[in-house]
Parts: sequence; structure tokens; C-alpha cells
Amino acid sequence: MPTTQAVFQAFPFLAQIELVWDEGRHLATRYEGQDTVVLYHLQGDFFVEMFYNQVNNVLHEKLRTFTSTVFLEPYATYINMDDLTQK
Repeated sequence: MPTTQAVFQAFPFLAQIELVWDEGRHLATRYEGQDTVVLYHLQGDFFVEMFYNQVNNVLHEKLRTFTSTVFLEPYATYINMDDLTQK
């Protein structure tokens, strides 16, 4: 049974990370200042963003979860549409 967004948010941070790495599907990576933001999709039909500081080699203890596709817009510049349309 897929984990819902509400159940995921109730988990401790380390359990959330483990679930994302074990069950999440990596969709994209973007960059925000010194942070790398990695986007995953989980089977409970929600997205998770993980924030990683490359300079300090630290995974921030914050995850952002969402279901709205509006929050996918920052990733649009990192997707090459030619890759999607080539046969």
C-alpha cells in the first residue's frame, strides 16, 4: 500500500529520507543558490524535494512535499524537450 503524503509527513526525518531513497522515483534535479534540489515522485501520488548543500556536503533537514504540478515549474529549464520527442 503506497504511503500517503500525510503519513509521510508524520514520519521522522530519517524515515522520510529512507522512504524517498527506497521507493521514490527520481524525476529531476535543479539548483538554487548553493543548494541542489532533487525531485522525487512517490507512489502515494505526491512529490518530494530534498535539499542538499554541495559546499558544506550536507543534506538539509527539510523536505518539501506537494501534489500540485505548479511546483514542478522550476524544473522546466532542466528538461530537454528534444530528448522527449526523439524517436
